Amino acid sequence: MKKVLIVYGTRYGSTEEVSSKIVNTLKEKGIDTSAINSKDLITENQPNLEEYDGIIIGSGIKVGQWTKETKKFIENNLEFFKNSNVVLGVFVSSGLASNPEKVVELKKEYIEDVLNQYGITAGLYDVFGGVLDLSKDSNVGFVGKKMIKMVSKEDPRIKPNQRNDLRDWNQINKFTENYANLLKN
Repeated sequence: MKKVLIVYGTRYGSTEEVSSKIVNTLKEKGIDTSAINSKDLITENQPNLEEYDGIIIGSGIKVGQWTKETKKFIENNLEFFKNSNVVLGVFVSSGLASNPEKVVELKKEYIEDVLNQYGITAGLYDVFGGVLDLSKDSNVGFVGKKMIKMVSKEDPRIKPNQRNDLRDWNQINKFTENYANLLKN
């Protein structure tokens, strides 16, 4: 049985939800899959990456940046990623990625440029829309809500005072299917 680890960084929970969906879908395909929040990876608690056939790295994007813990995970395991045959998948969650006209640009900026910076390649990568939470219960905070409102003024899909889920679950399922197929080869 193939074994996959998903390491994700999330700020407000959207990337964690995507990771959970990928875990469940891969498990349905008979792939032993687990996920861990990169914040929970302390130096003494590092998983043995040699035990995995595949690793998926996911990060939320805020102000154009990955979560620092997810980048740290890559940095701490850089030699492994450069020298192993593990099937590497990468995804990011960003509110901007829900705009189809931005996808090519965001894949380059948020994934290709980051992978090139580290000198590693991924067998599969994609950008997914995120959640722009303007609801009363949001944990985004006052300044975050102000930024979201400014950025999304022109977007009729963004409703004030609501949790705006801009993720395309079909796209996420397709990414997961393609990743499962890469593992088989």
